[in-house]
Amino acid sequence: MQPIFSWAADFDSNRNLTPGADSSEQAVLSADLQLQRSMENMAVMLEPKFDVRRFSDSEWGPGDDRSLAGSFDWQRERSSLNLKASIANQNTLSTELQETGIINTDTRRRTTQASTELDLLRTEEHLFFTQVAYLGSSYSGPAYIEYELPGYRYESAALGERFILSEHYTLSVSAFGDILQSNRFGGSSHEAGAQVDLTYTHSEKYNLDVAVGESKRSLAGDTSNGTNINAVGTRNFERSSVSLGYSRSLVPYGNGFLVERQQITAAARYSLTAYLDADVSLIRITNNSQTVRLGLDRRFYDNAGGGLNWKVSETWTLRTEASSSWTPPIGSQHTLHEWRAALIMTWRPLPKVVSR
Repeated sequence: MQPIFSWAADFDSNRNLTPGADSSEQAVLSADLQLQRSMENMAVMLEPKFDVRRFSDSEWGPGDDRSLAGSFDWQRERSSLNLKASIANQNTLSTELQETGIINTDTRRRTTQASTELDLLRTEEHLFFTQVAYLGSSYSGPAYIEYELPGYRYESAALGERFILSEHYTLSVSAFGDILQSNRFGGSSHEAGAQVDLTYTHSEKYNLDVAVGESKRSLAGDTSNGTNINAVGTRNFERSSVSLGYSRSLVPYGNGFLVERQQITAAARYSLTAYLDADVSLIRITNNSQTVRLGLDRRFYDNAGGGLNWKVSETWTLRTEASSSWTPPIGSQHTLHEWRAALIMTWRPLPKVVSR
């Protein structure tokens, strides 16, 4: 059992990135409880989390975010099974800032996720895997929100072969498909294709994972071919680490469409002392021309930030952070700028462990 409590306060110059918005302060109280049971060939995890938020600006009423996540891992000599599921009820301020950009103070999103993977070992260097996932999203709020954000049901599946080529290289070849169903007229879409994934690991210092897939897509009645790419590289040093990621894929959005977008992420961490760490991060999201033309999302969203983590004691951590974002509103060429500063205190008592 591992409880985690945190208190945060921040100042934001334009919290929902809309023209003419006023600055505001926010106070957040978070409670998180990680429950885990492990046995020789099985592990079960359950994690409820609750956030309470209060704002200085009357435009933002009292709010809270709630979530519950769980997982189940089962290992046998020649097979393994992994199950994950979660449910969350959040304000659109937490969910839509990097997606549709449609943020209403009195609108909430309910998200349900479930996934499973079954691996069957054929030889020591060859296994067969099957993956199935479900993602559902629905919104509640004013009557007009059902038109702007009708939600969706998104199912995906993949099956393939994984080959351990050497101590450092792993190759996976798979076929995949997904379908999005939405209450929006003409919003249902689907995709099917094949993917190759190459993973390179060199001790604990280097890790590179590159996946490339080609698919045939039907998006709101239009059929086309597309390429999905996902690449993540990590380099660990004695006192620091650097990671870089790039992805181009179809992403389900709350407005009921599959949206093709590209995302670039970069992050670095450095240990200044045994008790003080510094980190920086960059993210850039760009959408294709069709997404912008249909008014489904903005042309781009950029965010840069950094912070300092001070380990005050064995159980207390103090974090200071600052970030800034740039994005144009939907249908506009004018770029809005926002900046945020925050102070976060976290109490993570030592986990309580019982052995039998």
